[in-house]
Amino acid sequence: MHVFPVETARLRTRALSATDATLFSQLYMDQETMRFIGAPMSAEQAGRSFRAVLAGMRRSPIERLFLTVTEKTSGVDVGICSLQNCDLDRRSVQGGVMFVRGARARGYSTELFVTLIQRVFAELPVDELWVQFADGHMAVQRAVISVGFTRCQQTGVWSVRRDTWIAPAPHDTKMTLPGLTTEESCHGTRIPDDISVRKQA
Repeated sequence: MHVFPVETARLRTRALSATDATLFSQLYMDQETMRFIGAPMSAEQAGRSFRAVLAGMRRSPIERLFLTVTEKTSGVDVGICSLQNCDLDRRSVQGGVMFVRGARARGYSTELFVTLIQRVFAELPVDELWVQFADGHMAVQRAVISVGFTRCQQTGVWSVRRDTWIAPAPHDTKMTLPGLTTEESCHGTRIPDDISVRKQA
């Protein structure tokens, strides 16, 4: 992978850097943020994961792309967007977005995801972008449907494909998606969460 910008009407992104340690820890240590992703990290675990992410970003090609999301109007960093587990054989990649508490319920996630999907298909040699969230969480399910994701066979796994995805009209993407992560692809292959406690412990 390579670094590429994702910009919307209200948000812009930049590559995650060493200055983003506090934001990273704020998200991954927060119980509410992690409710549909996994167990909140301790400060030590978050620090190890952050260093692993930065190391992966320095490799060539980049193993994992993490972008810091900034509000255009305020200039405040409000979230993290990620692309991980890029599988060139299956031409698929995992996507995720997480926002701090004060930036939720503003439609940022759906706004960002629509543009992210477009940029992924324009920049990467993949045909599928996929996410996973807790099965049965209807609010998130309605949100991903509004963005254009469709359900896969695996529990809680949803994806969009290059050959079938159509960007929704702006008025169709007002719902907010909480932070999303993925552990399984739509092809049934187990893919580890690269920044999970298990991997970095």
